[in-house]
Amino acid sequence: MDAPSRGRGRPPRGQAPADLLPRDGPVWTTAHVADFQGVDERTVRRAADRGELHHLRLTPRVLRFSRLCLTERLHGRSCADLVYDEEILDAEQAAALLGVGLTTLLRAATSGVIPSVHLGGTWRFSRAALLRCLCPEPPAAS
Repeated sequence: MDAPSRGRGRPPRGQAPADLLPRDGPVWTTAHVADFQGVDERTVRRAADRGELHHLRLTPRVLRFSRLCLTERLHGRSCADLVYDEEILDAEQAAALLGVGLTTLLRAATSGVIPSVHLGGTWRFSRAALLRCLCPEPPAAS
């Protein structure tokens, strides 16, 4: 078994963080969405670029999707009313949730792509806020 990463934001050799995301988890990769929709990954990326799929772009090549948002929209329902559990995560937990390396997560946090708080040299993330970033649909007008 490979040694764990030493804080450089890299997973153990041979394991990409996205490979560790469960299929039944709340966050999906482009490959998960392609399998779910029965299309190739390029089609998913193009649909995301056109705004047809709600997503979070962490880097030019790294897209993440909300599984719940995709299934709600598939059933013709709005994903604006999705409710997520509130939980405060540290940087390692947030990186694992999104299936990205620690460096990618911290770059996204410092650039404001994802909501975070930096206090006393530590980063904190709201699980609910991260999952809401995956599905940025505004609430339905009343």
